[in-house]
Amino acid sequence: MQPLSRHACGMLLVLALAGCSRDETPAPVKLLAAPIAHPAAWMDDELALILPDLMDLVVDPAAGVLFAAAEQQAWTDLEPRTAEAWQAVVDAAAQLVQTGDTLAEPALARGRADWLDWAAAMRERAAAASAASKRHDPRSLYAAGLQVRASCQACHARYAVQIAEPLAMRVPR
Repeated sequence: MQPLSRHACGMLLVLALAGCSRDETPAPVKLLAAPIAHPAAWMDDELALILPDLMDLVVDPAAGVLFAAAEQQAWTDLEPRTAEAWQAVVDAAAQLVQTGDTLAEPALARGRADWLDWAAAMRERAAAASAASKRHDPRSLYAAGLQVRASCQACHARYAVQIAEPLAMRVPR
């Protein structure tokens, strides 16, 4: 196959441009959805999508590691026994500390004082669990784990009632 000559390339360009230069006015574009009346409505929708994902993808896995290691029977049965296992608990607690910071962001807290209190409690109690894990101290980890769970329950009782009841049933007595 031979390359196109300059003349042939020029003709193709003229034809292509001629096809693009119609004098017809395009039809107006119709919107399929009505605009949102107020930005707060959009924000509510966004939060409804963000919070469950944050809980499912970040908080629940980290809390699961922390709560499993902090159970009372963990002192003998489930207590982390290796440096790697203790580090996994430290990492999970650190993830909860970070998530407490995220939950305190103005866009999520939206000026709710109780929300900010529970986010701060989660952050502080998870930090205590991290410190106990760094010391390989199962009794302190247990106490901190109970406190983290209590802050989760308090927030869920107000903002995620459908989650609070199953969470309360798992509290060791």
